Amino acid sequence: MKLIKTREENLEENYLELHYEDIDGETAAVLERLRLALKYIEGMADGKKLTFPLSAIFYFESVDRKTFAYTQDTCIEIKETLQGIISEHKDVGFVRISKSSIVNLYKIKRLQGDLNMRTRIFLKNDECLVMNRGYRAEFYEALKKLRGRQKNETDQ
Repeated sequence: MKLIKTREENLEENYLELHYEDIDGETAAVLERLRLALKYIEGMADGKKLTFPLSAIFYFESVDRKTFAYTQDTCIEIKETLQGIISEHKDVGFVRISKSSIVNLYKIKRLQGDLNMRTRIFLKNDECLVMNRGYRAEFYEALKKLRGRQKNETDQ
């Protein structure tokens, strides 16, 4: 399989195009990864039903038995539990950082050590989350897998 990347100025949205004669095992695996990454999540905000791609979600948080998804500038209440989100979406960059929070690894700008072995996570939308030390091993393992995956993708 050959990968051709082209940078285009002023695109309103990125897009992928696939050219194939037959979908072989390698192509099917790529399509499966894309299908997972292009999932959508529904929720309510201000009495309106909204749908967002998972890739737009910065983090999920549970407060008073309600689960919220946060995008760049919107907070929506969703029906899924945090455990359900991890079960369904950990393969596309979501990892638990505390009992009440899940972060999208692709939305992290930087990490900073904090007192009591906690880590502060600064997101690309300038929000800051705190990772409890009990979730460090799982978080760094997920980050290691992501880095390995990105390295492999750029090598090809």
